Amino acid sequence: MKKLLLKWLAAIYGAVIWIWDAWFRRFPDRIQKVGARVISVGNITWGGTGKTPLTTMIARDLAEEGNKVAVLIRGYGDDEVQELRKKLPGIPVITGRNRVKSAREAIEKHGAKVLVLDDAFQHRKIHRDLNLLMINSTEPFGPGGLIPLGTLREPLESMARADLFILTKCDVGSKNVHWIRQKINALKPNAVIFEAVHKPMALRDPLKNRRIPPHDLRNRKVAALSGIGDPHSFEKMVEMQGAEVRFAARYPDHHCFKASEIAHFLKQSRNMGLREAVTTEKDFIRLKGILEKSFQEDLRTFTFWILEIEFRVDDEEDFVRRCLHS
Repeated sequence: MKKLLLKWLAAIYGAVIWIWDAWFRRFPDRIQKVGARVISVGNITWGGTGKTPLTTMIARDLAEEGNKVAVLIRGYGDDEVQELRKKLPGIPVITGRNRVKSAREAIEKHGAKVLVLDDAFQHRKIHRDLNLLMINSTEPFGPGGLIPLGTLREPLESMARADLFILTKCDVGSKNVHWIRQKINALKPNAVIFEAVHKPMALRDPLKNRRIPPHDLRNRKVAALSGIGDPHSFEKMVEMQGAEVRFAARYPDHHCFKASEIAHFLKQSRNMGLREAVTTEKDFIRLKGILEKSFQEDLRTFTFWILEIEFRVDDEEDFVRRCLHS
């Protein structure tokens, strides 16, 4: 009965998406230009592709080349906004549901000439000069079809709107890369496709002010704690550094952690003889206050490591060139 209901809801959702797409095709003048170059970063599934790391890389690289850049983000998760502002000092990060309004603020108040839109593939009201579509190689199109039956935000045919494709986590999902490329080329012949990885750079313990190389995880038994869109890839990344993930606690994307959940996590970890946990930078933004307020004593004998990663595209120079001139 539940599956039947989800099928009906997915069918209704699909009809709404079709009408929305048809409306923009019928009235293209409703798509507004804003007087700056607009680069949209997005995906076709619900979470887990690495949009924020790619947005960070593009904004940083373009700014380093002397461009006046601003990042526009809807602001669903405060953790993503904080992460962007921390990693992009000096670059305006503007939040708001109305991307056109945010774009005008970036141009008028900050003199931005290039706008990078985080998670905007489905935001059709603003004209974009470059439409980037990210696909998670470990689980490219999710199970089950359209939301809420599956994780697709649009039918696969919508991928044809993209100008560039970025296959992410290609090291973890290498077995899928060839057929993903075939799928893309069937929908958009001669598509421009880049491959990317999330490269671990360091393990950081901000509470004890320590930083070690990721390979120091080799032969350690650890717990993993995450509230992200693709926890399996994160855990696999930890294991690829040589660690053994003995216990993994997974929560929904942008999960607001409670003290009771952290207490349970620590108890479970200790029962398994574990004294270390690995989490993500995004998750630690939501964990830090709880840990410092309620678990100071526990942190004397238990360590939370942040796995710092860097987004790497296979030909970054060509990719950045296309961001400016495609």
